[in-house]
Amino acid sequence: MTGEKPKNKEFEKLFSEVQQLRKRLLTTIASHKIFDQFNKIVATNVVGKRKAEKNAKVFSNYVYFFSTTKEATRCYFLIELAKFFDTPKSRNETRSIYWVLDYAKKNIHRLTKEDFLVYHDERQIIPEIFASYKQFEASDLKKFQKRLERNKDVIKRLKIYRDQYLAHDDIKKITVKLTVREMEILLHIVKDVIKLFYNKLDFASNSYKNFEEEPVREIDRLVKNLAEHEKQRLEEIRQKYAVK
Repeated sequence: MTGEKPKNKEFEKLFSEVQQLRKRLLTTIASHKIFDQFNKIVATNVVGKRKAEKNAKVFSNYVYFFSTTKEATRCYFLIELAKFFDTPKSRNETRSIYWVLDYAKKNIHRLTKEDFLVYHDERQIIPEIFASYKQFEASDLKKFQKRLERNKDVIKRLKIYRDQYLAHDDIKKITVKLTVREMEILLHIVKDVIKLFYNKLDFASNSYKNFEEEPVREIDRLVKNLAEHEKQRLEEIRQKYAVK
């Protein structure tokens, strides 16, 4: 229609890329929770000695499935986490938090409050709530650049581990040490970057509750069901052969 302002391609492209990052983040979070729960349910200091031994027995009954699945979730989590910190190559674009931060910095003049309203022209936004909206500022991006700089050594080690141990199997590997705490810090950086962009580009918040809680419940339910099935199987054997 005459008089309508066209939506700028920079705003649209950036939001599209951030949505793709969020989609990847969901499965990354789930894989992290699954691997973590595999460790917790056999840890005596977490679930107690009796329950830990019971769960370990279930694992031993399905050792190939559980050992493979546990290793798969560990590798998947680390590979996906590393991908968020890949730096854009000179000729090929790489979807990562570096890319979205750099793209936002270069196009910040196209990410204004007015651009937001044009992009969401068909969306009903309550004026009283929207009054708190603030457009992108250079300071928003600088905060993350500082966090990335503080953690550049961890990011470097994660990339080396991904490249030499997971994506490839280098004969001459560099010894790499990574801690759970360091990986959680990087994961929080990714979450916070996506949180910022969803607030500025969609004026929305993110919840990862299902992907953080459901995988844990499903693992617990799976192990419990397998334990009950084994108990029933043994009972049937005792009855069949009159074993006391």
